[in-house]
Amino acid sequence: MKKKLSDINRLHQEQLVHIGRILQETREAQGLSHKDLAAKTLIRSSLLQAIETANIDQLPEPVYTRGLILRYGDSLGLDGEALAIQYFTPADRRPSRSFWRIPVTPQLRPVHLYLTYVVLIGVAISALSYTLQRMSYQTSTLPVLEGEIAEDATMPEAGPGTDSENPPNNSQQSGTELPPEVAGSPVRVAVELQGQSWLRVTADGEVAFEGILKEGDSKIWTAEEQLRIRAGNAGGVIVSFNEGTSKQLGQPGMVAEAVYPPPNTARLNQP
Repeated sequence: MKKKLSDINRLHQEQLVHIGRILQETREAQGLSHKDLAAKTLIRSSLLQAIETANIDQLPEPVYTRGLILRYGDSLGLDGEALAIQYFTPADRRPSRSFWRIPVTPQLRPVHLYLTYVVLIGVAISALSYTLQRMSYQTSTLPVLEGEIAEDATMPEAGPGTDSENPPNNSQQSGTELPPEVAGSPVRVAVELQGQSWLRVTADGEVAFEGILKEGDSKIWTAEEQLRIRAGNAGGVIVSFNEGTSKQLGQPGMVAEAVYPPPNTARLNQP
């Protein structure tokens, strides 16, 4: 049981690293401190810092953490809901800390308690709205990130191993002649997104891409010996190896990883 809880905590921390880096870089680019954001969002500075550093031991239950991410992202001019959906929550996770146990010291005045209740009610309403509107990650139609953050987080139209004027498409993956630089590679993996997902692609031991791809995106990555793909929403990622049969990388809303060439099985929650 302890090992299972440890694996879940490690998964949540890995998901939060990418989100926290986006929030921290955006905040620093705008010249804002944690104190400035705390006054603006009514979220304690310690929680804002815990999100940026992926310190899950200092954060509340995941459903409330997603509400904090949403509010934090919106306060920076980002799409907070698109960021929050990247923080997935397995149903059997046990809370490491109760969000409702906010320390109240004798120094707190009534106005402080009032503000605390307002924050709690706002987070609860945001979390409930999110749950009702986003029942399935695979069919989500959330807007994507915008501006410079989106450029850093998403793959350009011309991905690795493709020609910039002729991005890979379904016809290439289904048998049409591939560009020479792609066809000449011994390991070719085509990826098509049926739902928004975070991806990390490692080719021959080096990270070729890490970021968020949108629904409808399709890319081809190549390698000389081995190519590894890790996805945050595996059910929305369709892959085919060397123009073979296309299939889902894993289950919707779950993290999965696959290595090419075979063995070609997804391994959930591997470090």
